[in-house]
Amino acid sequence: MKTVTAIVRTDSVEEIVKSLEENGVRGMTITEIKGTGREVRLYKPYTIHNRIEIIVPDEKVDEVIGIILQHGKTGFAGDGLIGVYPMDYMIKIRTGEKKE
Repeated sequence: MKTVTAIVRTDSVEEIVKSLEENGVRGMTITEIKGTGREVRLYKPYTIHNRIEIIVPDEKVDEVIGIILQHGKTGFAGDGLIGVYPMDYMIKIRTGEKKE
């Protein structure tokens, strides 16, 4: 399993989530965040983006990344970033079930 974390523009989130759900990815966490980057400091102290975190099987990682790129890319500075992290296992709090 992997955790895919994407920092995206707020106006891209709805299309990304809709496409992910249409492709069978239903569980994710979306958080509003503030951040700074090289370009943003020229105009204001920070910018507001959204962070999408998704836990997926290894074989779905490329598909998830493709969806995020397709719906999140404008070609302008501030489109965001995608990070992929290994996940050893997760445990459902309600049942205590361990998934590897």
